[in-house]
Amino acid sequence: MFKQITNLNGDELYLIVSLWIFLVFFISVGCMLFWMKKDHIDHMRDIPLENQENENETRG
Repeated sequence: MFKQITNLNGDELYLIVSLWIFLVFFISVGCMLFWMKKDHIDHMRDIPLENQENENETRG
């Protein structure tokens, strides 16, 4: 398995770029979640419950 990693023949650029894309994406998502407003989090958390309550009212 590790023999493939040691003999890249010019493909190390692909690995480095994919690693940077991975890191930038997850760091930006982490920052977005850290700085997100509490009101928005509460609203998004209650969406499934609001939809379920609306369905129960229309059926009942």
